Amino acid sequence: MKLWKIFSFEIAYQARHVSTWFYFLLLLGITFIMAREVFIDEAQVGGFFLNAPFAVAQVTLVACIMGLLSLSAIAGGAAARDVETRMHPILYSAPIGKASYIGGRFLATFTLGALMMSAIPIGLLCAALFPGDHGDLIGPIRASSYLSAYFLLALPNAFIAMALMFSAAAFGRRGVVSYLGGIFIFFAAVVSWQFVAVEQGYWDLGKITDPLGLTVLGELSKLWTNAQKNTLLVGLQLSMLSNRLIWLGVALCILALTYFRFRFAHLAESTRWWRIARGRNTLSAMPASSVIAKVTPLTFPQVRQAFGPATSALQVLAIVRESFQLIVKGWGGIGFAALAAFVILIAPLSFSSYYSIPELPTTGQLVGLLENTGDHGMWLIIPLLIIYYAGELVWRERDARMNEIIGAAPMPVWVSFAGKFAGLTLALIAMQALLMIAGMLIQLRLGYYEFEVGVYVQVLFGIRLTDYLLFALLAFFLHVVINQKYVAHLIAAIAYLMVVLGPQIGIEHGPHVYGSDLGWSYSDIRGLDPFLGPWLLFKLYWTAWALLLGITALLLWPQGKEQDLRHRLRVAGSRFTRKTALTAAVALVLMLTFGGMIVYNMYVLDTSETYSSGEEEWRAEYERRYGRFVGIPQPRATATSLHVEIYPERRVVEIRGTYHLVNKSGLMIDSIHVATALGGETRSVGLNLPLRNELVDEKLGHRIFVLEKPLSPGDSLRLEFEVSFDPPGFSRKGIDPSVAQNGTHFGDWLLPRMGYQRSREFREAKQRQIHGLTQRPEIPPLDDTLALMDVAGQERVKFEAVVGTDEEQIAVAPGTLRRTWTQNGRRYFHYVTDAPIKSKFGFFSAAYAVREGRWNDIEIQVLHHPGHTLNVDRIIRGVQASLDYLTRQFGAYPHRQIRFVEVPGNSPTLYAYPTNVYFQEGFAILKADEDPRGVDLPFAIVAHEVAHHWWGKQLAPAEVGGAALLTETLAWHSALEVVEATHGREHFEGILSMARKDYLAPRTRAADPLLWSIDRLQYYRKGPLAMYALREYIGKEQVNGALRRLLEKHAPGITPLSTPLDLYRELQAATPDSLQYLVHDLFAANTFWDFETESATARKTKAGNWQVTLDVQARKMVIDAEGVEKDVPLNDWVQIGLFAPAKEGGESTGPLYLEMHRIRSGRQKITVKVPGKPAHAGIDPGYLLFDWEMANNLKEVTIVR
Repeated sequence: MKLWKIFSFEIAYQARHVSTWFYFLLLLGITFIMAREVFIDEAQVGGFFLNAPFAVAQVTLVACIMGLLSLSAIAGGAAARDVETRMHPILYSAPIGKASYIGGRFLATFTLGALMMSAIPIGLLCAALFPGDHGDLIGPIRASSYLSAYFLLALPNAFIAMALMFSAAAFGRRGVVSYLGGIFIFFAAVVSWQFVAVEQGYWDLGKITDPLGLTVLGELSKLWTNAQKNTLLVGLQLSMLSNRLIWLGVALCILALTYFRFRFAHLAESTRWWRIARGRNTLSAMPASSVIAKVTPLTFPQVRQAFGPATSALQVLAIVRESFQLIVKGWGGIGFAALAAFVILIAPLSFSSYYSIPELPTTGQLVGLLENTGDHGMWLIIPLLIIYYAGELVWRERDARMNEIIGAAPMPVWVSFAGKFAGLTLALIAMQALLMIAGMLIQLRLGYYEFEVGVYVQVLFGIRLTDYLLFALLAFFLHVVINQKYVAHLIAAIAYLMVVLGPQIGIEHGPHVYGSDLGWSYSDIRGLDPFLGPWLLFKLYWTAWALLLGITALLLWPQGKEQDLRHRLRVAGSRFTRKTALTAAVALVLMLTFGGMIVYNMYVLDTSETYSSGEEEWRAEYERRYGRFVGIPQPRATATSLHVEIYPERRVVEIRGTYHLVNKSGLMIDSIHVATALGGETRSVGLNLPLRNELVDEKLGHRIFVLEKPLSPGDSLRLEFEVSFDPPGFSRKGIDPSVAQNGTHFGDWLLPRMGYQRSREFREAKQRQIHGLTQRPEIPPLDDTLALMDVAGQERVKFEAVVGTDEEQIAVAPGTLRRTWTQNGRRYFHYVTDAPIKSKFGFFSAAYAVREGRWNDIEIQVLHHPGHTLNVDRIIRGVQASLDYLTRQFGAYPHRQIRFVEVPGNSPTLYAYPTNVYFQEGFAILKADEDPRGVDLPFAIVAHEVAHHWWGKQLAPAEVGGAALLTETLAWHSALEVVEATHGREHFEGILSMARKDYLAPRTRAADPLLWSIDRLQYYRKGPLAMYALREYIGKEQVNGALRRLLEKHAPGITPLSTPLDLYRELQAATPDSLQYLVHDLFAANTFWDFETESATARKTKAGNWQVTLDVQARKMVIDAEGVEKDVPLNDWVQIGLFAPAKEGGESTGPLYLEMHRIRSGRQKITVKVPGKPAHAGIDPGYLLFDWEMANNLKEVTIVR
């Protein structure tokens, strides 16, 4: 009965508060917006409905995170209100049992939390009923989708979170401590998902340690097909049910601990130290006979009261000290220390994120890890602590019931405000210093001693601390203006998420999003250039805003008994002095000045975005106007001559160029179509024949020239042009770092192109439908006539360029360097190609160090950042080995030089232009020599890029589905061959194992066949594994012979262009009739096998050999792009292997037996004889065929006596 009364009282009490319904409506609104607007792109790309069960679950879990703050307010209020209102002495003395008190309060808390969570399915349902412009993305409304998401996801999450929050507040005797419980829930979920599962690959562990289920949903997003996302309910999977049961058990244990540890005692008496102190005082009580001395009046000396600037300064310092101590000695200090310890322990694992290859922990890499809130959600902990302590400092006197006393003290309001904000600032400085120390300790731990303190200071104490302080002032302002602590917490958190996640939900950064900027990144090559200038302008603008917010907060600062906003507005008038007005005027002028500069740069000077409704509408308009010109005959370039001037300090590029064009179409050409660059300025375009300008469309980048006399087949003309890249402002999309003071790199996007550009069109069916464009396949099919004859971008041209740059830099372009000279303080480089190259160019300029090598008469150069020497020799060795093998197998390398050029960027990305391959800094710091697996993946990557000079440069396929099979797949196949020829079979199999692990990682098996797949994973990973399997079945020479014939039949630039069908036919021709099915299964179907060795027994025969019997199970299936699985008859040749025990030290002794057997569907018995004692045996031991469960292929052999 008492439990019910407490339960009813708590429900009624919190239901009467406006804030409770504000939280409900806010969560409903957030859910509605997310379901209707935020996940549009993901649904369109993923091919599932916005109200599909998967989408409902996705939004539900994100909304659960957003609801943690409102849940903490409810839980904290119920658990600690009696102590905070000083009602606990009365209630604790009442005849109420712990079960009724704790149970009633928590049940009420959970009931309110369940009500709060009901806003999520309501918001989702409203989004489905009122989809706005996205009605076509709404499928059938199924009640089960919403009910399962609520009862299996939202409700358990509410119980788990509120159990922890309620217990934290009950133990801490303060409601706001529940907020820290919410931070813990968020931290545990994000770290489990992003770090444990995604980065480290421990998905099973992450699914257990994630209290919200984000990791399970992340795995399902990889495993499920689009059809499954539209139909299957989330929450009924074993992994999700296990997660729910584990964390519900944890929550019940926490509640049980709270019940057993809770005491009806006064706050001080509830501690062990109080009870000990009280016992001592009792023992030392005065005896009854003690005489009470006569009280003597006290006299105090007269002192002169002084309340000048010195006193105010001392008061500020005192408040700074108290505020700082409140943070560092409380939960803030624990949180900061725990975060630093977590970084020290876990961050070293991030320096092997690229296929587990160790990396140099350079300072640039470390600051990217320490301060990247977008990729590492754990860094949201610091903003959350800022929100928490901003509330604690603003509300400190009111929470302690000292506000009336402090309000009567002779202390100006600004003293309290300045002291508290300075205390928080000092704590944040300490946090950044702690992170800097943690970063250096990580570097020491990993054996790296080149600390760059200046980089730490720039990023941690310059960029990130500025962002934190701006946000801290906003949090102060919100807590002053909003007379409800938890509501202010929630609004502050939403404001921060708007800055961090704004671009992902369609809110671009600019002068309307507080604290935002256009982004930045650090590079060892270019430093913070060119981001620092715009960043500084934005921060000056926001500092002016922050000053205005600070003045407003100062005017409305709560003081004394009256706390309502109306009273404070009246008081604000008396506080608005002349100095305050002058300061506000200065801030307003600065805000308008810097804001005007930003608007002028982003919306007036920046002409790169000449459309109002975004890039989508621009693409659609281009196709509507000029799509009729697709495929019309146009002259093609046969020679290109450029004069390129790079001005790194000014971030300007100027190009004068000439194309020699020839009519190779066989038809008369009466008009010339030129597509001009969109990111630069086309100053002039002209032809050397009489013509008239029919159309000049600067906005859409298209020009039409009508010739007075049509161009006959075989005739030529010359196109001359001038273009420049000189961004006068900065784009709303961010800063383009292509041209920088050091580390310039840009492609041929500045140069004009001939004809209509299909690459500018929409490919996705949904986007074409939205913009009213004709539907067509996303990628042209293999037999598309236009694609087979379209050589745009595939032309072979003779190339010549003169490139000028700053005197201390080296400029790079395709071809052989004929000469270099200095003129007028600038340095020039003249490049000429020895043979025609594919019309795809890259240009570079930086203060490079150069390492040279040779292979026969071919010059090898590595141009790199002077401090990045780790992999330079490896690159040269890789190029030499690749040229040696590939020229023997596939013909001569057509140039006299090949260069590897380093460019800014933290990823290990490489890209092959003709004669020049660029690699980002992330590749330069890979430490392959320390890879415990003993494999050299960087060497293989170098070979892959060299191989592109055959597969992609000499054999250039049509732009059809599966085209990457002829470029990326064959380049990786050749690279693996180079590895085997150079380092041996074991090394080769080690890299194959890495590729196989990557391909068979948890993800959906639904896919198109390799022949027409456009999935990166298919042609980068499955393709090379398929080529390897075929090689093992039919022989290396047969496969390479097929590739040689493919090259011979498809000369560069000759139509019809090659397609994956040409490769398929050559492989079929090289394959015996008995294995033709295998070529089909590997390339023309998405085939999987399921093998299992159930048992393996062996007995020694009288002849001294061993008879081994294997019981195996086999199955074969085909899975289509929608995930539909179909069993097909199995009658295939499959390897059977038997292996002897390994030698001492683990070295393999090789197979005792490895032969092909005809395997059929179902269970079967295989018997073989071998000369030696076997240790392991199994089916498909080399994992040649695609088997998702490879662990059961091999079995330990049981010896039968």
